[in-house]
Amino acid sequence: MYCSRLSILALVLASGIFPAPATQAKDCKDGDAPQPHHVGNFNFLTSSWVETVDNMRRYVSCVSNLDPNSDLMVTWFIAGPFQSYVPATEEAKTPRMSDDLNPRPIDGCIEYGHSGERTPAQFMGTARDDERNDEGDFCRHGATAKQVSSSDGELPPKGWTDEVRIFFPSDPDNPHDTMLELVGRIGLRTEGTSQFKTFFSYSAKQYAGRTKGNIDDVKVVPRFPDQEQFFAPAFYATNKDGVPLSADGSVEWNVTGDFKSWAPVPAYYEFRDKKDRLLSAIPMPLFGEPKK
Repeated sequence: MYCSRLSILALVLASGIFPAPATQAKDCKDGDAPQPHHVGNFNFLTSSWVETVDNMRRYVSCVSNLDPNSDLMVTWFIAGPFQSYVPATEEAKTPRMSDDLNPRPIDGCIEYGHSGERTPAQFMGTARDDERNDEGDFCRHGATAKQVSSSDGELPPKGWTDEVRIFFPSDPDNPHDTMLELVGRIGLRTEGTSQFKTFFSYSAKQYAGRTKGNIDDVKVVPRFPDQEQFFAPAFYATNKDGVPLSADGSVEWNVTGDFKSWAPVPAYYEFRDKKDRLLSAIPMPLFGEPKK
């Protein structure tokens, strides 16, 4: 059984949660095997790295927009980010937690710009990432993105929290002038062996110099590609139309299950405009019933 609760109050983190590592400040150029991409009129850099957090690993993928004059929209299949903008000279990092202690290079693929062009982009990933990558040729034009959980392995006994910083427009027809910046924290904390709380707290504002972005035009909704019949009713019980984006907000809800073990479930928080168009998405840490 799953039950949920939304809170718009400031999120108070409980003790015993992984802190976001200080090495979060690492730049793309400092990652493992940074790869420059000079493709068409685009100029960007990709890299990734792995950090140790207690007995787990933090897998980070990073995209740096080297163009001083234009924004870059990018989807890095499996690794992330997902349909996220990287403003000129900015970086976008996507962290994922895993208990896989043996990272390996994965021959991934990145989609860039608005025309769906793709180019190879290697990243450090897990054994499960390698399996996902073998399921499809992502650099083939028109291939769809695989759903990815924000972590692999068992439910972390100490919980997990990490930092979020993404960019997306409030109006995709005018992305440059309506660009928003969102920073926050996302994670989960365990409450015994049969329940955990998943949370997302954030601050949103107009990106520097972009004066037409409107936070009120955006809402936050979850997407559950797996076990939706369990998670969606839990979330929407008190949030029938999703959560309106605000300058400062938070979402938290409980997941309860009488399972002998927990398995990661792919899930996202999506940011959508008033016409229900997808603006961007971030992985949501979520665990559920293992597949039989």
